[in-house]
Order: sequence, then C-alpha cells, then structure tokens
Amino acid sequence: MIRLNANENFYGCSGKVISAMRKKLKDVNFYPDFNPISLENELAGKLNVTRENIVIGAGSVRIIDGIIQTFCANQNDEIITFENSFSAYHQLAGAYNRKYIFAKQENFICRLKNIFPLLNKNTKVIFLANPNNPTGTIITHDELNEFMKRLPSPVLMVVDEAYCEYVCDTRFPDSVSLLKKYPNLIIARTFSKAYGLAGLRIGYAIAHKKNIHNLKKTRIPYSINYLSETAAKVALSDRAFIKKCCADNDKERKILFDSLVKSGYNALESQANFIYVYFASEEEKEIIFKKLFDSNILVCNMKIFEQEKCLRIGVGDRKTNKMILKCLTSPQPLSKMERGEK
Repeated sequence: MIRLNANENFYGCSGKVISAMRKKLKDVNFYPDFNPISLENELAGKLNVTRENIVIGAGSVRIIDGIIQTFCANQNDEIITFENSFSAYHQLAGAYNRKYIFAKQENFICRLKNIFPLLNKNTKVIFLANPNNPTGTIITHDELNEFMKRLPSPVLMVVDEAYCEYVCDTRFPDSVSLLKKYPNLIIARTFSKAYGLAGLRIGYAIAHKKNIHNLKKTRIPYSINYLSETAAKVALSDRAFIKKCCADNDKERKILFDSLVKSGYNALESQANFIYVYFASEEEKEIIFKKLFDSNILVCNMKIFEQEKCLRIGVGDRKTNKMILKCLTSPQPLSKMERGEK
C-alpha cells in the first residue's frame, strides 16, 4: 500500500540521519538530556534568535497541547480556530473542556478578518495553520502583519507552520521577523514533514522569551528521546536533502495539480505536500477513494474529519503520480461536476 494519507515526506529522511541514529543505538540505555539544550541552540542559530526563544516538544501536537494547557488555564477561556483546518486544535481544546469557536473560511482560505467579530474578553488563543491543512492555502506576510497590528495584545496568535519548508509563494510570512514587533505571536513548527521524522515525534515553538518560559514550565522532563534529538540536529544540518525534497515536491505538485484540473477535478492549488480535492457529492468522492484504494494507493478520506465530499491526496514521486492519474481516469467527464460546491 502506497501511503499518501498522512502528509509524510514521501522521500523518507536524510541518509545522514539514519547513519547518526545507528551510531547512537548502543547508548539508548542512557537517559536523554533533561532539557534538549543542544538542539535549542542549533535551532536558535538557524533562526537567528536566542535559545530563550525556543521550546522543543514531542511533535508540534505536544506544542499545541502545551499552549492550551499553559495559556488557557481558566475554565472560561476560549480558543478560536478555522473551520476546515487541522483537527488537533479543537480536539485538544475539547480535551481540556475549553470552548472553541470556528471562524469561516472564504474560498478555502483562512481569512483573518473573520476572526475579529469572534473576539471577546474570554478569548485567549487563536490557532492558524499556514499553509492550512487540509486545503494547502496560505495567508501572506502582509495579511498576518496587518492582523497582528489590530489583535489585542492579551490574545495569543499561534501560527502553525508545519509545512512551511514546502512553500514556494514569495508572499508567505517571514513570521520570525514579526516576533520583534508582536510579543503575542507564537510560531509552531515540526520535523515530521519535510525533514521526514514523523515517527520520532519532535517539534518546536519560537516565541517571546516570557511565553517560552511559561511553556517550559509544562514541559515533561526527558520528553525528547535520545534518538529524536540526534536525528533533529543532523536533519537540520543536511540542507541539501531538504532542498531536494522540496524542489521535487514542488515539481510533482504542479504536475499532479495541473493534471487533476485538466481532467475536470475540483482541486485546490497547494503550497504544501498534498492536494485537496472536493466533489459534488459524497458518492462521487467514495468512488474515487475506492478506485485509489483498490490500486493500493491510500489517500485521506476527509470524512473522518467531517468533510464528507473531500479527499486529501499526498504528493508522491513521478511514478506514483502517474499511477494516481491513471487510476482517476473516468469514463464520465468530471468537469461536469458542480464547480465551487464543497
């Protein structure tokens, strides 16, 4: 089965990472560092910030969990996120019994202006995935900057940039540069996607020193395992691997998107390593999902996220994308579907 359902790096991880972990296997009887200081230093140097601006977590989901746990401590605290976005935001809010409110998208884009009418005295945190998962759409640097100018300073804006390495649009935010202007901005990133370390569970946040200090209070000691920290440091240093993965993804993403649209599918132009496809009916979607599944290609049936008419298809290599497109050739021209309908 070819797995294209979880947005993993289709090309695996750096060979240097594998070699480094093999060398460290003999030492797994020892505890990792109490705090992953060396990785914090590596990230700080790469991002041109200080170590006090970095916190490491067991995947970006743990970072999200820590943000809710730390900054939504009161029962009345509220969280805003967007509809049709990463499900962990509202799932974790629900786990802490915190109220969450969905802002509306427009044409599958998270329009920040739609957040302002939802703000109230209980609003503590806003979560924005950029690029958005599952649509692959982005908001720009200017849009984020203008939003932060108007956002009340007590409200934290969390920008989840899990797929930022894949972005080719030059308008994408330089979010780290905005930290100097906006202390209420938190940036979440991960090694699970472009770096290919999803199975090792390691992510991080970049933020103002005070917010990082508070986040570290809720961090579990020894939560970053020995091999994960090793892998992350080596992955950061192998820039050639990341550059090639992202270049190959961009090339294949364009081919897959253009071919899907040409074949009549309602596909969204993406800045991530997946493409969002929506159908006129759930029945049509299920037919396509089954066609792919029967050809040993597993994509994400968005029904599990209450999006009954949609699929999210990971971007593979040329051979895999040819298999996808061959599988999706339909005797009924899909261009006759109702355009614009979710």
